[in-house]
Amino acid sequence: MPLHFIWGDEDYLIEKEVKRLKKEVLGDNYDALNFRSLDNPDFATFDEALRTSPMFFGDVLYLIKCDKYFLETKSKIKLEDDQISALCDSFKSVSDRIHVILLCPIAKGETKKPDSRKKIYKELAKVAQIKHFPSFKAYEDYKIAPVLIELAKEKKLTLKTDTACLLVQICGPSIRVLDSQLEKIKLSIYPQENVTPQNIRDICLAGEDIFALQDLILKKDYTQALEQISKIIQKSHYLEVLSFLQTSFSNLLKIKVFSNSLSPYEISQKVGQHEFVVKKNLEKLAKVPFEDVLNFKLNLLEAEFLLKTSQSDPILAFSKAMFGGCNDCR
Repeated sequence: MPLHFIWGDEDYLIEKEVKRLKKEVLGDNYDALNFRSLDNPDFATFDEALRTSPMFFGDVLYLIKCDKYFLETKSKIKLEDDQISALCDSFKSVSDRIHVILLCPIAKGETKKPDSRKKIYKELAKVAQIKHFPSFKAYEDYKIAPVLIELAKEKKLTLKTDTACLLVQICGPSIRVLDSQLEKIKLSIYPQENVTPQNIRDICLAGEDIFALQDLILKKDYTQALEQISKIIQKSHYLEVLSFLQTSFSNLLKIKVFSNSLSPYEISQKVGQHEFVVKKNLEKLAKVPFEDVLNFKLNLLEAEFLLKTSQSDPILAFSKAMFGGCNDCR
């Protein structure tokens, strides 16, 4: 089916579903010719995308964020009756070689949902594959456990239901956070594959500390950041901290560069983060000079070299990365 409607507030599972459909339709390679994204386009652009015919070999995938068409919000796009009818006709006539993902994200904690009584939704439901991804509550560990077990399988890990429930109890119901913890567990117990409750207790209790590092460094609260790193590396390997910071600041650097010309939604497509996360990072970066982010990223590369060649103590290497480079770390 070339038409998909995905909605809900579980952003991580929505992103996974979009990536799955991208790979299914386009494989691993896609570019501006066969993949296009639109952020709540005006009626004419929306309708034209639905009626597009591919000009080149291969299929085309459109990712269209359209929450302003389906949710009751202050910024809702208002349509005339003839425009609604035109879109409904276009839903029915999407080419077999044009695949369309209509994305209707909802902020966590909000109870909004597409109005199933309205004509535009009723007609869409007749021809589209509709998937709802609601976020989970903390007490719904029995619902989250099967999701975690599947995520663990993707990482070649074995996770039993009671262990998955323990992971939820310690780290909370956010699938994004839980998946990152599974990545951390995989690195920590390698080459072991079976995750035990003791693994969860030993490895994941430091999770909150590592996610606070980015904010402390952006605020230049380096003393507190180093205290956090010192606590974390008592239970985790220092290269895990380094890897986390490198990924984190690579994304921040991209966001800072793209912020001059792209919307948060467009940036989210470039960096592979949810739009909400991008907006939060843009707020954090508002008063941070580009040079500060770039210099810290470069200092991390130098710290990596020194640590992997055993030329520096971990805390000293991180300290120099924060306070002004690694020239004296050796």
